[in-house]
Amino acid sequence: MTEAEAIDDGFVEWRPDVDPEFDEKAFPELGIPVRAIRGWAQYTLFGEPTGPRRANEQYRPGPVWRGFPVPTTDAEKLLGYLGASWISRAEFVTALLDCEVLAPTPEGEPVVRPVPGGHEVIAYSSSAKVPGRYPRRWRVTVRELLAGRPSTGLTLDPGTGVVRSLTAAELGAVGAGERRPLLDEPAPEAGPEVAEALPALVAEFGVEPPDLLERHLRYAVDHARDHHFELSPEDCVRYLRGFAWQYRNGVRRRAGQDPEWPADLGANGLITHVDEDARPRPVPWTFGKFSAFGTVAARFAWHRIVGAYVGFAIGDALGGGAAGTLGGLTRHLLFHTDIVLRGLPPVPTGEVPATLPDPDPVGWLAVATRRAAPAPDDLSTLLATALASTPASAVAIDGVDGEQYAKDVARALTGDEAGAEVTEGVELLIALFQALLTRDTFALPVHLRLRELGGDLATSTLALREDRDADDVTQLESIGDGRSVRSVLGRALFAAAKRGHDPEAAITLAARSGPVAGAIAGALVGARLGVPGLPAAWVAALPDLGLLDDVAGDVFWYFNRNGLQTETAEHPRWERRYPSGRFAPKPKGPDLRSRLRGSLLAGAIGDALGAKTEFDSIDRIREIAGPAGITDYIPAYGGVGRITDDTQMTLFTLEALIRAHAQRRRTGSADVVHSLQMAYQRWLHTQGVAWDRARGPQSDVEAPDGWLVTHQELFSRRAPGLTCFGELEAYGRSGVRGTIERPVNNSKGCGGVMRAAPVALWSDDLAEVFRLGAESAALTHGHPSGYLSSGCFAVLVHGLLHGKPLLDALAAARDELVKHPGHEEQGAALDAALALAEQGPPTPEKLESLGQGNVGETALSMSVYVALTTTDADTALLAAVNHSGDSDSTGSVCGNLVGAMYGEEALRRSWLERLELRDVIVGLADDAVTEFGPAAPGDDRWFARYPVD
Repeated sequence: MTEAEAIDDGFVEWRPDVDPEFDEKAFPELGIPVRAIRGWAQYTLFGEPTGPRRANEQYRPGPVWRGFPVPTTDAEKLLGYLGASWISRAEFVTALLDCEVLAPTPEGEPVVRPVPGGHEVIAYSSSAKVPGRYPRRWRVTVRELLAGRPSTGLTLDPGTGVVRSLTAAELGAVGAGERRPLLDEPAPEAGPEVAEALPALVAEFGVEPPDLLERHLRYAVDHARDHHFELSPEDCVRYLRGFAWQYRNGVRRRAGQDPEWPADLGANGLITHVDEDARPRPVPWTFGKFSAFGTVAARFAWHRIVGAYVGFAIGDALGGGAAGTLGGLTRHLLFHTDIVLRGLPPVPTGEVPATLPDPDPVGWLAVATRRAAPAPDDLSTLLATALASTPASAVAIDGVDGEQYAKDVARALTGDEAGAEVTEGVELLIALFQALLTRDTFALPVHLRLRELGGDLATSTLALREDRDADDVTQLESIGDGRSVRSVLGRALFAAAKRGHDPEAAITLAARSGPVAGAIAGALVGARLGVPGLPAAWVAALPDLGLLDDVAGDVFWYFNRNGLQTETAEHPRWERRYPSGRFAPKPKGPDLRSRLRGSLLAGAIGDALGAKTEFDSIDRIREIAGPAGITDYIPAYGGVGRITDDTQMTLFTLEALIRAHAQRRRTGSADVVHSLQMAYQRWLHTQGVAWDRARGPQSDVEAPDGWLVTHQELFSRRAPGLTCFGELEAYGRSGVRGTIERPVNNSKGCGGVMRAAPVALWSDDLAEVFRLGAESAALTHGHPSGYLSSGCFAVLVHGLLHGKPLLDALAAARDELVKHPGHEEQGAALDAALALAEQGPPTPEKLESLGQGNVGETALSMSVYVALTTTDADTALLAAVNHSGDSDSTGSVCGNLVGAMYGEEALRRSWLERLELRDVIVGLADDAVTEFGPAAPGDDRWFARYPVD
């Protein structure tokens, strides 16, 4: 008989089309629930479908399709069937009786607690749900668990958010049977593999106290189970080995030894985080199952934020075909995250700052991601701002809408020109992430959240999802052109909505449309399931897994209620990692602006106080100024408070540094010593030398340029040093500049040190500051004491500008000094100053015992002595000029020191009011703070003020 004949003769049957989620073999006693039948299909007796189908109006989609977690045990399947209304409560009880459950046995027996009318026993539907406080349990059927326990009910999965309680009446007479002895089993973390590994690791790594690893494992297990993740025996041993490596290297560091790490970090339970200096930092890998910090969650869960970042990177790599390389889109996400962490306060106010900081092109994150693949050149990449912005909405302030706050942050990241499609897409994603990142045990799946949100894109996505049997790829490719923002987002949402229960399928499907769709789908899936829910092979293959774990942890910690704001010990490290100024330690005393202004102004005051009496004896000074010596300005150079060449050259030094720094920002490189040389040639021009003779053959600038040289008050000879003047004239003829290696003379006059204070600003590398200070002086002074004194002075001022005590700053300067040949003379001069300081306050006679201040080593040592033996700027400045030597130079150098120590506010008001060029000095100091600060200008007006040399 043919198939056609069989149909004609009625030899056909209708077979149920059972939802694939229903496990007929596991529960034969249930039969096939009618609500689990999608419909009926007609088959011949030969088993061939004939085509006709009949739908089942009573059908309900399965629990996983509806959004329940994917079950791992038969008991969890039954819970899903009950939740999906496939079975009745009575059917659930009947089938559950022969299902295995886990019953904790803390005292060797299950936990039984009294309830009205009897007792109930506690059990769990899977091992991962058993709290960490129960290291042993019975794996037993419900029927066996209740045997011998009449009038006993059952509570299944307490504390999980999906608890089910069954009364003794519902369970019937099951407890009346004979109770059999049952053997308990250990939790994975308490099994023989871990028990054997613990003492071996303690012995191998010398862990003290011996129970440290065991206690730390208990912490890890408890926190993992808080998220309903279980550490397998292999997880436990790997984590313990990673922790033991960390312990050993902690011991080595405390002993002053460098850390040692194994070649294969992963095999030893380690993952590479990155520190604030972009250096690799191995730490024990938590598998995304628990936070090493143990910070209690506020609105969002740590494991979900980490899962979102890791899922994003997986989808980016898969969609971009860049396996084994960090995707460029993920790099953008990390940069956006960095901007948010630096730009927003940890306790939000509900208001977004008017401007957020730009990405730091040379910061630790830029260095750590420098090998990333190129980012897609597409407007849809801005969708990544949604994930970077959402954690900020953890705000819990009355009257502040957290979701709207996150949307405002995202708008600041995308910019005003992003367009409506970007804005709408980002805001939709923020609303989704808000639900997915929840600290609750269960996160609503994407399709349910889309149904709540509504809108055209949600509606069209859900309509496609309803056609469950349609080909996924065909449906995906029907969503727009795959290039527009809306189409890319639609494809990502469709993949996450239809296949979110199968992370590998969801990310693979979305990644067909490229890195943006893949990354967004990966983030949505990862946010809901965490790292353990993502494909393990893909997670393991991610090249920068540790960096992603690191940054996501920073995000959680920063915006969490118990995070960074209360961890004051972490503030200095955080400020280096994400500099914002919020966590910078408040310096004691004046700020940098006040100290720099003070240094320049006090230097000028000291210069002016000593201008009239340079090289006069102390007796002659007392004749001119009175028995007390100099107590105020003495008229000089046609006025009161007039400066000399010392201050003039100091100002040109600072201008050179600003110009070189601006040039380096603009072009990427600068020759700062050349800028110093040209600044001094401009000073030479102010001393009456024609520009075509002063500028030198290396310059073709037709006229001296820049802001400083426009001040006519500088065009005045104030007894310039013969060495400075002569060597700068020589450069004007030859264009050959003096260097340490090729000295122009053997002079050690103080003309180099007197102008070197501003060099302190150039760098925070003290070796670089010393070198530049010395090179700046070597342009005119070739003796080691002529240029090493300048390097030493620059480092000394650097320390004072940053709030260091004078003795500490001096120690740092001496440490640099002794690294250079010819340092002995300057070192001996400083030793003499320190020894003299022990004899109490300064007198002219004591001061003169150190020298006259006309050479580099004594100008510095005399100034240091005065600064050490006085307690205020006024006293120091007067002491520095009341002696029989080069009083304006010692007054200037000492003024630079004490002004940096005490700040502008400590200077005598009457001296400031009469000081020549005071406004120019203040303006130049403020410009320096701006140029060397975090928000240096980039406009043409600034570069006209400080042009390229």
